[in-house]
Parts: sequence; C-alpha cells; structure tokens
Amino acid sequence: MRLTIRYIVVLLSVLIHCMSASAQDYIVSLQGSLLQGIPVSRIDSITCHPSGRFQVNLTDTILLADTIYFNRSLSDTLTVDFSKEVVSICNPDVGHYRISADSTRVVVNTCGQEPFVCRLSGTCPNGQFILNADTTCTIVLDNLQLTSLQSAAICLPQKQKVIVELPEDTHSFLKDAEERADTADVSIGCLYAKGTMDFVGKGELEVTGHYRHAIASGKNISIDGPHIVIPDVVKNGIQCDKFTLKDGQTDLTLKHDVSKGIKTKKELNVKGGRIDGEAYGNVEIKDGDVSYCTLLKSDGTMDISGGTLSLRHYGTGGRCMSADSTVLVKGGSMLLETYGDGGRYLAESKDTAYFTPKCITADDSLFIERGTITCLSTGLGGKGIMAGRYLSIGNKETDSLPVIRIETKGECIKNDENEDERSGCPKGIKVDEELHVYGGDIAVTTAGMGGEGVECNGEMYIHGGTLECNTFDDGINVGRSIEISGGQVYCNSVDNDGIDSNGSITISGGIVASVNQKKPNESLDAEEGQIFFTGGIFFGIGSGEVNVEKSVSPCYSTPFIMSENEPSSRGFILTEGKYVCVQRDDKVIMALRNDNKAFRTFITVMSPLLSEGLPYSLVESDCPINPQQTFFDERLIFNGKANSPSMITTIQPEIIK
Repeated sequence: MRLTIRYIVVLLSVLIHCMSASAQDYIVSLQGSLLQGIPVSRIDSITCHPSGRFQVNLTDTILLADTIYFNRSLSDTLTVDFSKEVVSICNPDVGHYRISADSTRVVVNTCGQEPFVCRLSGTCPNGQFILNADTTCTIVLDNLQLTSLQSAAICLPQKQKVIVELPEDTHSFLKDAEERADTADVSIGCLYAKGTMDFVGKGELEVTGHYRHAIASGKNISIDGPHIVIPDVVKNGIQCDKFTLKDGQTDLTLKHDVSKGIKTKKELNVKGGRIDGEAYGNVEIKDGDVSYCTLLKSDGTMDISGGTLSLRHYGTGGRCMSADSTVLVKGGSMLLETYGDGGRYLAESKDTAYFTPKCITADDSLFIERGTITCLSTGLGGKGIMAGRYLSIGNKETDSLPVIRIETKGECIKNDENEDERSGCPKGIKVDEELHVYGGDIAVTTAGMGGEGVECNGEMYIHGGTLECNTFDDGINVGRSIEISGGQVYCNSVDNDGIDSNGSITISGGIVASVNQKKPNESLDAEEGQIFFTGGIFFGIGSGEVNVEKSVSPCYSTPFIMSENEPSSRGFILTEGKYVCVQRDDKVIMALRNDNKAFRTFITVMSPLLSEGLPYSLVESDCPINPQQTFFDERLIFNGKANSPSMITTIQPEIIK
C-alpha cells in the first residue's frame, strides 16, 4: 500500500554476520510501556504504520511501537539516507539511543556517554536532522543535499562537541527555511549547534542561510581541511564565540545590507588555509546609528598568523576586516579591496557625521608584526588601515619585516550645501592616538582630493623600516608630533606638504626625503620654530623653517618668508625628472630626483656627510654616474659623479634662517 508523504518508511539493513544475534537487542515500547527485547536476527524491517506508530516486521509476527530504543554499544556508524519521501536508517545499533521521525524529519536522542558516528547522505527537498547528544559525536556529511522548509537543515541543540566530517571528493549542500514554524525553535542557523563545531576532512560543504545565519554555534567553530562555501546568507555566514581557520578554504558571498561573513563574539583566528570573500551589502542607518556590512568581524580580538585572505567589498561604507578590540597580524597574506563610497548621515547627537569604507579597522589597537598586506580603496573617503587608539608596525624585539601596500583613489566627501567643505577624506593609514613604525616595507599611494598617506592625530614615531608615501595631499600628517630616529622615509605630495605636523618635527636618525609640488606648501611643515635636526640625513625639495638653536647637524635651508608685510622668497626653478645634487666639485654627496612639474621651489638639506663651513654646490643634473647607494627606486642617491650638471647655487653647510 502506498503511504502519503506524512509517513516515513524506515528500512533497517542489518549485516547479521557482523553482529551477534544473542547479544544485540532492540527494546520496543508502546506509550512508555516496555513491550519486549527482540533479537536483531528476527527483525526484517521497520515501517511507519498509518497510525503513526512504528510497525516492526519480525520473521514470525508484527508489532506496533511508538518508540524504538537501541541497546548495546558497537563501533558501527549510524547511517541516515534522505530522499524525497523516504528516509533509510542502516546499522542503528550504535550505543544507547532512540530514533523518532515525522515525515522526513529525523530526531536522534542519545542516552549514553560513548562517542559515536552518524553518516548523513541523500537528497531531500524538505527534511531535517536533529541530534540530541550527551557526548561528543561525529557527523559525516556524505554528498548530502538537504533543504528544510520548516527550520534548520541540521540542528544540534545540546552543548556537546560536534565534529563535522566532510570526506574527500564529496559535495554536500544545506538550505534552511526563511521562517521558523515553531516559535520555540532555538536554531538560528541553517547548520546550528549549541556546542562547539569542528569541521574536518577534504570535502566541500555549501550552506545557505535564508533565516539568519548559515553556520552558527553557541560556542566555538574551527575549520581544518574542508572547503566551506556560503553563497548567500541573510545575516552572518559563520556566527560563533571563537572562530579558528587552521587549513582548508572558506568562500563567503554577502548580498544583504549589514550582513557579516564571519562574526565572532570573542576571537577570530586565521592560522592557515584561505578565505575568499565578496560583499555587496550597504550600511544601514537607524536613529543616528550606523551598522556596516563586514566580511570578517570580531566583537573582541582578531589574530592573523598565517593563511591567505582575499576580500573584496562593493557596498557603501564596506569593511573587509573589523575588530572592536585588537587586531594582531603575525603572518599570512592579505589582499583587501573596497569599491563602495562613504557618505554623510545625521548622528544621534543630530550633528553631521560620516561613514567611510575601510580595508582593516581596529577600534582599539592594531599590531602588524609580519606578513603581507595589500589594500585598495577606490570610493569616497576610503581608508586602508585604521586604528582607533594605537598602531604598531614591525616589532622592536625582532627583525620582523611586514610588507604593506596601500592605494586609495577616492576623494573627500563633499558637504551638499557647501562643496568647499569636505570631510571624511581618504587615508592610507589613519591612527587616532599613537603610531610606531619599528620595521617593514610600507608604501602608500593616494590619488584623490584630500588623500593623505599617513594621518596620526597624536604622536608618530619612526624607529626603522621603510615608509614611502606618494600622495595627493600630505604625505604624513600628525596632530602633535613626529619623531624620526631611524629607517627610511620618502614623501612626495602633489597638492600639499611632504610631512606636516601641527606640533613638532624631530629628525634624529635615519634617511628622510620629502618633496612637495605646489607652492607655498613645504617639504616639512610644523609650528613656527618646531623643526629640529639632531641627526640622520634629510633632503627636501620644498621649504621648512628649521630651529636654529636646537638643530646641531650641518644643514642648509633656503630662506622662505610668507607674510603680509614681507615679500616671499621666489626659490629655484627645477626641472621635472632632473636630480637636485649636493656636490663638492664634481663629486656628488647626495641627490634627490624631482618627479614634479617645473615650478619655483626651495631646498632643505641636512647630513653629517656635510662638513660645516666648506662650500658645496646645489646642482641640477641627470642621474649621477656610479652612485654607491640608492633608495626609493633610485630617487635618492648617495655618492657618485655629476652628469651634465647645471649650477643652481653655492651653499654653506650651516643652519640658515
């Protein structure tokens, strides 16, 4: 007789030769009353009777039962095979547990403490698997294609640890319902576990979250080997307290506003493997509060020590990586791109505020010790790296050498009522309080109006490493002070200062070159009398008023006067592509290439290579012959012989106001 879809046929394929008929029993009960124990050898099959009870077909009789318990622990695997109207269960004698079913909804309840394995396979357009376990269990997804129209596809509502195994060369798919039919349903994801979930194996799992999350855990989630694909999710692709990627690959696609790819309450760790992500969701503004669509988001900390991240965001205000506390980068490779614009909104205080896209942002601190980071932001106000309080690049205790490449192409966000008023400007690196560079290879490029290479609203310290800024606006802008005691720094600004400080600039070591293109901007710009040369080497095309009393190294600074009562110095006319050389006779001491269009400008040089009191010449020429040292792609050169020189002026290596 053909059964309607509300009934289930449960086929028990028992391998008798693998079992001892005298030892393995089914315990059958009806309405809570124990009926009898039946040897496995006597059971042919179990069918769901039209009454809703299980019909146990024995070799000599038929029994009806509403619950079936399986007794006796074996190392076998419980296998559940789904199809459109039929669920087959094989080798069910896996410890002390019971099975119940309603249509293609299968519930397994364990009553023992021994770990066991459950294998799920087959294809079902409206089914569900629920496991209530008291101990660690392994769920093997073997080419399972399971969709639920009522709730989660797979739900584990207890706090036990779950190992989700994806065998090699298998491809499993899970989808959940857009709503939960039962208001008491605790599942918040398509694949939901209240406890910890560890994903292992070399297979592939695709999970779509139509209700809220795709994969959700009340505890921790780790991935070690498999390929996880989340093609669409309403809220968060992976939601948990702590996430760890050890190996394997995770693909994320975000199509909804304010959704998150991986969202953690405490920690987000990447130790190996790969994460590929694309996001199209936009910001959402409610009552003056902004929520962002973010690919990797942690309410706590983020630790990247290995692996590969390739994240692209196309939505407004998009964020590739964001942590409310601290981000620590100790290795790995990251390619982070944002293509959406920033914008204006009315904050809760009723003041105008701005949201901007960001590649990496930490509300508190950001430590970059090793690894490779490449950031690209093309929209209005886009930022590469941002730290709310503190940023450290390199490590003062080791010779770690992170490589950082940042490019922004957007402009500032205009005020609709006054286009000359601009805010939310693009930045390569932005820090609110304190910035330290201990080492590494850092290059920042900006192209749009207002684009600055580095902005630090507090104090900035450069102890080592290489920092190169080719920018439209300031190369480096600091709110209080910048101190350069080592490393190599190059700044070239099209429309503003090379290095600009609202307080002081101190150079006590290292090699610094700064160029600005537009008069009356400067290679060094600080509060009056707050530029100090106490060591190192500096070469600037552009002026800078050096403090006479507190600067001790031999240096030369072209007079630069800008006031209402006194005429300004006209400076020198330099040629684009030519080198400005400091030389004695035909020997070049140091030379800096002018990559800017011809204009009147100024020269500032400081170096212990100069001998105070001896005359030197400022000469414009082609690239010097046989230089001994070159920096910044041969833009700064030390030692060599003059090549087709054209005399500018003769200087004395001493401080000149």
